[in-house]
Amino acid sequence: MTLDQLRMLVAVAETGSILAAAEKLYRTQPTVTVGLRKLEEELGVMLLDRQHYRAKLTTEGELLCHRARNILHRTGELEDLARHLRSGHEAELTLAIEASCPMPLVLELLKETEQKFPHTQITLTADTLWGAIEKVKLNEADLAISPWFQDDEALESIPLTTTTLTTVAAPDFPPFRDSRPLQLDDLRESVQVVIRDSSTNPPATKYGLVDGGRRWLVNDHETKKKIILAGMGWGRLQNHLITEELATGRLIPLSITGYQGIMQVDIRVVRRSAQLPGPVTADLWQRCAKLSLGSHSI
Repeated sequence: MTLDQLRMLVAVAETGSILAAAEKLYRTQPTVTVGLRKLEEELGVMLLDRQHYRAKLTTEGELLCHRARNILHRTGELEDLARHLRSGHEAELTLAIEASCPMPLVLELLKETEQKFPHTQITLTADTLWGAIEKVKLNEADLAISPWFQDDEALESIPLTTTTLTTVAAPDFPPFRDSRPLQLDDLRESVQVVIRDSSTNPPATKYGLVDGGRRWLVNDHETKKKIILAGMGWGRLQNHLITEELATGRLIPLSITGYQGIMQVDIRVVRRSAQLPGPVTADLWQRCAKLSLGSHSI
């Protein structure tokens, strides 16, 4: 059984005659006739009812023709993939995303990539704090989308947007019971909810941690948010994660003397400085650069 024979069977079903099928396939009529007879002999099944003027598939022929269409469709997909790979396009693109980054922005970028390069498999990883950037540095990801805290000569980055982190707590947070302004000492006995860094070698610099204070470590921003909503702790959260809670008063911004309650953070797309990207990665990078020209805040 060959793909050519399957194409002949499908062509006869679609055109209604061996002659028309031969013309559609740019073959001679005897070539198609012989090809179908050999297919019948190999399968041991009659595919064509030859008692009619127009070629008609038998019941068995109809069933096999349905399967033949599926096989030819899959073969076409395989041939498309082979052409895609021969052209130098990546078989896979890995994008590491810091879990607090706004996903609508990420999906906006990836939607066009999927449409333009459907044969490149996209792998997304969710990381926290420095984890996404570390994956790029270790060559475990092609690109990262992550908050950007400090420059690194090993990396190249493009600003995508700016987000705001606000220090918040629930209205029944214990330190609120005293009407005086909050001091850092008021918070040392309260739980500061902190995201655990998914990187293996985080920098020594810590942002916003209260020295000597109590803290709980969690693996994701949603868990952090739930603990703070329950009145069990306090911490910084990105505004786009708590828009509704701030509007309804379920979370209250904290004003703490000597502590940066509101913090602006760049969200950037990051790659290795020495990286020679493939066509798919380069296209995504270029579209990020264009988006950066009209960057906005969240």
